[in-house]
Amino acid sequence: MASLFTMASSLSKGPLFSAARPNNAVFQLYSCQCRLFSQSSQLGAMRGMPENISVKQPAQPSMKTRGMGLSRSELPQDIGLLPGTYIRPLWRDMPSIFQQPTERLQMEWLWLKTGFQNILGLLAYSKWVNKGLPLRLKERRQAARELHQRMYSAFADGDVGTLRKVCCTGLANSLSSRIASRPKDEKVTWSLDKYNRTPGTFLTGLRIVSDRATQIPEITNSGVRQVVVRITSRQSTGKVKVTKSPKSATSVETTTPAKQQDCTEYIVLQKLRWFGEEEDWRIWGHTSPSTVDDLDNPMFMSGLSLSERMDAMKEAMGGRK
Repeated sequence: MASLFTMASSLSKGPLFSAARPNNAVFQLYSCQCRLFSQSSQLGAMRGMPENISVKQPAQPSMKTRGMGLSRSELPQDIGLLPGTYIRPLWRDMPSIFQQPTERLQMEWLWLKTGFQNILGLLAYSKWVNKGLPLRLKERRQAARELHQRMYSAFADGDVGTLRKVCCTGLANSLSSRIASRPKDEKVTWSLDKYNRTPGTFLTGLRIVSDRATQIPEITNSGVRQVVVRITSRQSTGKVKVTKSPKSATSVETTTPAKQQDCTEYIVLQKLRWFGEEEDWRIWGHTSPSTVDDLDNPMFMSGLSLSERMDAMKEAMGGRK
């Protein structure tokens, strides 16, 4: 079984789950909006019809209509990390101002610009689009601290039920599969020994590095808020092997020494709002700081208008299909 220390790094290397799987509610919600443009020409060729005569597609219900037909338990949780989320790296991981001055200035400017945009977006989401919605600034760290500890404790204890309460579906499924792959005679221990209260976390061990909110298109009174929290802590993990004595029914536990390690994690908290009803905070997963390579991302490139950024994003997404 992979160590708990490596879980954050392994999760952050790539997407744990797709935002639209064929068997989940996200795919069902969006699939009917897609039209296979090549279908009409294929049907026409088979029937001897000219290719410029298209077969009329049946009317499909809108995304809003399909969304209202789903129960709360069927509504999607895994919508992915919001595009354009910028996470400033630690000072030691930033490009050198002497060796890469252009890249360094670009990343510092992005940090200031996206921070300002995120504040405006959060205010618009909470006070204009959804009038009277609380900002919940104080509870962000509290929720991150509580959910972070509950997630790791439940993972160590093999408590799948708690994982499904505190994590989004994709992360809960991933951790549950790891639990299922453990040897039957093995137990895992985990403890958070302390928070590393560095100046980078304002001496708290937790720092909010991104807080974004946006409406979900075409669905009334629905939106998502994602908060990225950097957590620096010292954690201990260990394993206990349980074996039964051949001469008695009692079990013998063999404990391996606990391993202690300093960890830096970027936890993504998510709060969804469906049709005017807010859900509880959940952990979407882990992510990693932005890098110099991200400067080529259409959401971050300089000199592009909003429409050009959207066109570049669509082209990039189309190229990955």
